[in-house]
Formats: sequence, C-alpha cells, structure tokens
Amino acid sequence: MKKLFTILTVVILTTTVSFAQFSAKAGLNMANIASNNDDADMSMKLGLVIGGNYAIELSDEMSLDLSLTFKQSGAKETNDFQGGSTEMKWSLNYLDISPNLAYKVSDVFGFSAGPYLAYAISGTVKSEMKITNGPTTETSESIKFGDGDNDDGIKAMDFGINIGATYFINDMMNISAGYALGLTNLIYVDDDMKDAYDAMNEDVPSLKNTGIYLSFGYSFGG
Repeated sequence: MKKLFTILTVVILTTTVSFAQFSAKAGLNMANIASNNDDADMSMKLGLVIGGNYAIELSDEMSLDLSLTFKQSGAKETNDFQGGSTEMKWSLNYLDISPNLAYKVSDVFGFSAGPYLAYAISGTVKSEMKITNGPTTETSESIKFGDGDNDDGIKAMDFGINIGATYFINDMMNISAGYALGLTNLIYVDDDMKDAYDAMNEDVPSLKNTGIYLSFGYSFGG
C-alpha cells in the first residue's frame, strides 16, 4: 500500500508539472474520529488542510480533479470516572491523494465526489488526567504507526470517500466545503485479537476518521 501511495503521488506531481497549470488551496478541517465504543465521548478537533489540485477537463461541465493535500485529522476524547476525568487529543497528520470527479452545475456552483487515499506522516496523543481536589497530570507521546509489532498498532494508511461542493467567486478564486468519511479501521486487528473479542461476544474496537472541511482555492493559469 505504501508503494502504491508513492506511485500515485509521483503521477500527480508529474501531471501537475507537465501542464504547469494548477490551483492551490488552504483551509480548516473540522476533524473527528468515529468510535464503536459507546463509552467514548469523541468530539471535533480543528486542523489544517493545505494542498494543490490539477483539473483534467473531460467536458465543459465535468473534470477529473487530482489533488495532493496535507491534512490534519484527529479528535478529542473525554472519559469521566469516579473522582476525576481524562481528556485525550489525537493529532494525526496525513498526506492525502484524492482523484475526484467534479461536475459544474453552473458558472458559480459545482459538486465533486470520489475516493481518497491518505498516509500518516506523523501523529501525537496528548492526555490530561484531572483528579477532583487533586493534581492534574499531562503526558504527550508520538504515535508509532504499524501493525502492532513494536509500535502502537495504529495503521498509517487510510482510505475513504469525499463529497464536496464548490462556489466559484470568479475564474481564479473559489470556496469549497465537503465531508470526508473514512472507511478504514485505524486500529490494526490481527486474527488473535479478533478471536479474543469473538470469544467475549464483543465487537472488535474500531476507529475511523471523519471530517468536515472548508477551504479557499486560487487557480493559476487556465
């Protein structure tokens, strides 16, 4: 999967350079992580989205948009217990490739949809434990992505779908908003772990990225 991601990255960069025509974008990602643990109180965490996009025109209304984006994902997780509470902040930094199909409904409005493939380049988990009438303990650790052997068992690769809409201010500037739904369970689950949860008649833990993004784009050339 990592080799596939590298190949796709080179293809997009080559395409962008060859045509020397692209758009840049920057904005915010209102990220969250969907968990199947009912006791986990997950909430939104703000992150950045910065990247470039190249549009291959298929018709007057339709185009194939190839984008390469740095995306900050994650979430805040709060758990209360007798005598205190804990808050964990997951920060996951991804390099995201999205080949999306875009359709322009009018001169000022359009839709887009398609898959994304993202690779985690770094991540941290910050935790804060508050004891009622007692001390507050803070820790911060870097996430070691991998399959559970000498790491944290969090997958580096993420796959999902994007759905978005764009308002074209003029030929050069636009504002986009959309929703990204992760389909990959970020927790690496091997057969032994699955068998253990099956024996307890419980669901295997699941964490999946979600995000609502808003960005401003500027087109160079055209």
